[in-house]
Amino acid sequence: MGIFRKAYSVAGVVLLLQFALQLYFIAATALGIFHANDNAKDLYSAFKNVDTFASLHRLNGYLAALTILIMVGLSFGSRYPWRTTLLTGLLFLLLFVQVVLAALGGTPVLGGLHGINALILISLAGYLMGRNWAFRPGSEAATTAR
Repeated sequence: MGIFRKAYSVAGVVLLLQFALQLYFIAATALGIFHANDNAKDLYSAFKNVDTFASLHRLNGYLAALTILIMVGLSFGSRYPWRTTLLTGLLFLLLFVQVVLAALGGTPVLGGLHGINALILISLAGYLMGRNWAFRPGSEAATTAR
């Protein structure tokens, strides 16, 4: 069980790093466009320049889904309480909602909800890492007693 708990913690750190990269990629994309001059040539050039960051944002989001699925499996292997396993599954559901919001995000309202949902994802992932961190002294005995 201990190795699964440590792997869950490592996967959680990877997920939080992926979320940080998501913020970086989307900020690089948005700011690259926002700072373009208001004419067709400069806007086209700006979109062309930031296309890589937008593509990395999408790809990294799909990789985050894979990381979450791995975490769900590790949660079962770790024999964490059902609450932890369900909250880890909720991460996947929220990421699915994130993809739907992105696909429908042609309006500012849905685009804004995409950002709020991202904050919820980051908060839940951080909570799960703090609650189930396997590398603190005595963590094996503490988690078995739950």
